[in-house]
Amino acid sequence: MADTAKDVEGQMEAVQPYSMHVSSKYLELTKKKLQLTRLPRELDLPDKRRWEQGTPKEVLEPLVDYWIENYDWRTQEAHFNRSLPQFRTTIEIPSASPTTPAQALRIHFVHKRSKHENAIPLLFCHSWPSSFIEVHRIIDALTDPHSLPSFGAGAQQAFHVVAPSIPGFGFSDASSTEEFGLKETADVFHDVMKRLGYERYVAHGTGCICRAIALGRPNNCVAVHTANPSFLEPTFKRSPIQYLKHRIARLTKAKIPILSFGYTPTELQARPASESEDSVVVEDSVYSHRPIGTTLSRLYSLRPQTLSFSLCDSPIGLLASLLDIIHTRSPSHTPLASRSRSPFLSPVELEMQERSTHDDVEILSDATERPEVPFSPRESEFNATHYTWSPTEMLNWTMMQWLPGPEASLRWLQRAHMDSKASSLLSTSYCAVPLGVSTFQARNSTPTPLMWGAAVWRMAWVKRNQRAAAQPAWEAPDLLVLDMRECFGTLLSHGAGDANLPFQAS
Repeated sequence: MADTAKDVEGQMEAVQPYSMHVSSKYLELTKKKLQLTRLPRELDLPDKRRWEQGTPKEVLEPLVDYWIENYDWRTQEAHFNRSLPQFRTTIEIPSASPTTPAQALRIHFVHKRSKHENAIPLLFCHSWPSSFIEVHRIIDALTDPHSLPSFGAGAQQAFHVVAPSIPGFGFSDASSTEEFGLKETADVFHDVMKRLGYERYVAHGTGCICRAIALGRPNNCVAVHTANPSFLEPTFKRSPIQYLKHRIARLTKAKIPILSFGYTPTELQARPASESEDSVVVEDSVYSHRPIGTTLSRLYSLRPQTLSFSLCDSPIGLLASLLDIIHTRSPSHTPLASRSRSPFLSPVELEMQERSTHDDVEILSDATERPEVPFSPRESEFNATHYTWSPTEMLNWTMMQWLPGPEASLRWLQRAHMDSKASSLLSTSYCAVPLGVSTFQARNSTPTPLMWGAAVWRMAWVKRNQRAAAQPAWEAPDLLVLDMRECFGTLLSHGAGDANLPFQAS
């Protein structure tokens, strides 16, 4: 009996190689649903207002045709299986109460080890509505610095990259409990790192998972890097010193270096009250000038079960939702209503671009659809052009939601919003783990000042990039990789958190 128990425990702790393979019957069903879709009528709005009421039919309809006639999931499936080493392992989730049993979840993750001796473990945390494929465009440059040479601190820093799928996303089992949120996700991700032998590591992510890990495991997660964060304004009650620094910087308009405390004049420009991060009442913000991307995220999390009935059954409804979310997060220096085009490359534009190029490339990935964004010199940082999503890229992201069904990720999103509300300990507790921040031109409004974060984080490294990117790992991979190397290289070379990790100065 004891041997049987040990065998079961060993199987649960085993790390098994994994390859994606979706059944042909499910792909056929998806195609039937696409063919039977009835698109709604819409108002005849002028071009500059076409996104004002949501995803326009003239953007969606060509993508539907492309999905039916040209998109090949099998090709994409094989491509990701070749380029992303994937695994699954079973993690036991402790019971939240004595009356409920513990859960055993199969957790899917990407794990690519570097061949470099100085490589350090890096936990890459995706968030909603992304998935593990977000790491695809940066994983090679992270594990092999020579594939993207640069200069500066940490230029040759390499990483062992681990990118888990949040339970309910991609190919990770969903939790059956309502309470599964950021803390529980952080615990699962830490357990994956520990099972792979990484007791101490650094982390990158654009959501709150990294913060939950750093707060809960400060001796294991020794440094964090994030991109495009939002912070709450410091208050005298929560952080009197940071509150006074902010007030002084505002009074001097950050024009006196010694009194700027890390703020910049642009950050301190007057922000409309409706953009305050403390204003989370959706009913008051839906039709205001608050960033619509933030509002959409909260709206999708309010009634996840109701929304799931439509999005779980309609691949086109899911595609339209993701188009709208990515569009509203995309850069714009003017109000949303006046942006005339989307950040997506339509099949018509694709055909025109293919006619203008003469390169013969094997039809395998997004590189066949449009020229890649230059993945090389740092001077490209000053190229402020907006990233354009190809049809295949957009459909790949949609498939990562469609295959497992969007219901679990929507439930997780709801819980994540509840866990990170302004009054929660996750938002207000001070974290001594050093934080590095990269910003990109990613919002259609004034972002929150970065140094607001000093009230709740040990702000240790900041880089402001001029290129536009709402999803930096996908839309500005070269800059993000260089920033991560420089950030972690700088922090670890200065003994951040007494890291005790391998490091070699460049």
